Amino acid sequence: MCTFLVSKLPPYLFSMKFSDDLFQLISSLNQSEKRYIKLVAKAFTSKGTENQLALFNAFDKQKIYNEDKIRAEFKDRIPAKNFHVSKNRLYNLILKGLYLYHLKNSEQEKINQLIYQAKLLQKKGLFKQADALNDKAIQLASKAEKFPQILGAYSNRANSIMKQRNLSKIKQYLDKNLEEEQALLQNYKTEITYQFLQLKTLFMTHKHQSMRSEADVLQLKKLKEHPLLTNFELAKSKNAKDMFWFLNGFICRYEGNFAKASEYWEEFVLEIEALPSIPKSRIEEYISNLNNLMFLQLEALHFAKAGVSCQKLIDLLVHPHVKNNDHLAINVKERIIEFKLDFYLRSYQYKKALDYYQVNRHEIEFIYPKVDDFRRLVIDYTNTFIFLSNHQAKEANNCLVAVFSNKVLKQHQYIYSGAMIVNLLTHFELGNYQLLESLLLNTYRMMYKRKLLYSSEKIILKYLKKYLRIQNNHQIMQSFQTLKQELQAIRSKKFEQNFLPNFDLVVWIESKIKEKSMASIAQNKGLSL
Repeated sequence: MCTFLVSKLPPYLFSMKFSDDLFQLISSLNQSEKRYIKLVAKAFTSKGTENQLALFNAFDKQKIYNEDKIRAEFKDRIPAKNFHVSKNRLYNLILKGLYLYHLKNSEQEKINQLIYQAKLLQKKGLFKQADALNDKAIQLASKAEKFPQILGAYSNRANSIMKQRNLSKIKQYLDKNLEEEQALLQNYKTEITYQFLQLKTLFMTHKHQSMRSEADVLQLKKLKEHPLLTNFELAKSKNAKDMFWFLNGFICRYEGNFAKASEYWEEFVLEIEALPSIPKSRIEEYISNLNNLMFLQLEALHFAKAGVSCQKLIDLLVHPHVKNNDHLAINVKERIIEFKLDFYLRSYQYKKALDYYQVNRHEIEFIYPKVDDFRRLVIDYTNTFIFLSNHQAKEANNCLVAVFSNKVLKQHQYIYSGAMIVNLLTHFELGNYQLLESLLLNTYRMMYKRKLLYSSEKIILKYLKKYLRIQNNHQIMQSFQTLKQELQAIRSKKFEQNFLPNFDLVVWIESKIKEKSMASIAQNKGLSL
C-alpha cells in the first residue's frame, strides 16, 4: 500500500538539489582552457578517464543546468551512488588542468614552484641545486615584490644552511642579524594593513555610493586620518603605492569628488599604456582600470573624456589577448553596453538610451546569462530607469522583478534601496494604487530597519502616501509641484546630491505636471547633449 501511494506522488517531489559548482566551473572556461584540460586528462589516462571526458562534454553542452538529465544519460556508465564521486574527480581534474595552463602566466606560482622544487632537492641531499633554485625564487619574488614568497624562500634558505651544517654559511647568515628579513616583514605588514584598509573602504562605500549622513563623514574622517593614507612616503613597495592611489581614489569617489577620483585612476591606466605593449598577464588589470576610469569620468560628468575611455575598451575587442578569450571578450562587451546605457541616462538622452537598448537587445540577451550575478543586477537596474524615463512602466516593472530576484541584491544596498524607491514610482505609473499602499509600508519598514531613510527617500514616501488620499487631479498637480520644490531645495545638500544619480526625479515630476515626456522636459531645459 505504501509503495502504491508513493508511486502516485508527482516526480518533482523526488528530485534532489545537486551542487552546480562543476557546471559553473565548466561554463567559465574558454575554448583554449577546455582543449588543454582534455589534453591533460588524456595525458594521465587511467580507469574512468573516458567517462570523465564524456561527463565534461555533457555539462559543457548544457546552457541551463540540469543534472537530472545528465544522470539519466549516464545511468548505464556511472552508478547513481557514485555520480557525486565522478563529479568531484572531474572537478579536481579541471582545477589541475587550469593550474598547469595558467602557470606560465603567473609569476607568483612560478616562484612557489621554485621554492617547492628546492625543498624536494633538499630532501634528496642535493643542496647546491636546491640553493640555486631557492636563490632564483628570491630574485624573482624580490623583483615582483611578493613578500610572502620572499619570506618563504628566506626560511627555506635557513633550513638548507642548517641541514648542510656548513659553519661558514651559518656565520654569514648570523652576521646579517636578520636585517633583510626585518625590512621584508615591515613591508609585508604595510601591505597587509593596506589590504585591511581596502576591505574597510569597500565595506563602507558599498552600502551606498556616496556619503549620506554626518555619521558617514565621521567614519570616513577616521579612515582618511590613517598614516598609510596620508603619508605617501610610507608606501615603500610598488604594491603599496598602488594601494595608496587606489584607496584615496575610492575615498574621493565616496565624498563625491569624482573628478579627483578619476585622476587617481588615470595613473593606473597611463602606467600600463606607457608599456611597449600590454602583456597578457596584465590585460585584465588594464580592462578593470579602464572600466573604473570611464565610469568615474562619467560620474564627474566629463562626458568627452568618458567617451574616449570607452572607445579604448571598444578597441580592445580586436586585441589578440581579448579576441581569443571568449570569457574576457564577453566581459568587455558587457562593460561597454553598461556604460553606453548609463551614459545616455546621465546625459538626459532618454530616447537615445532606449534606442541603444533596442538596437543592441540581441547582444544584451546573448551576454546576460554569461556574466556574473552582479553584472546582471546592474544591467536590470539600469534598464529599469531606461524604460521608466521613456514612460514604459510595464517593461520597467519586468526589470525590477529580475532585480529583486537577483541573489546578490542585498549585498549592494545602494542598488537595493534605489530599487525599492523606483519600484514605488513604477507602480504609481502603472496605477496599482491598492498594491502601492502596502508597498509603501513595507518599503518604509525595510529602509528604516537598514538605516537607509534619508531626506530624499522620506520626501518620496511622504508624497506617494499623500497621493493615495487625494481625490481630484488639481490637488495631485499641486502636490506634484510642492514635491518638486522640496526635492529641488534639498538637492543642493551634500548628502542628497547623488540620490538616484542616473534618474532625475525632478525631471520625472515635471513630466507629470506638464504631461510631457522626460526627454522633452530635459531638452527644453537644455540638459541633453
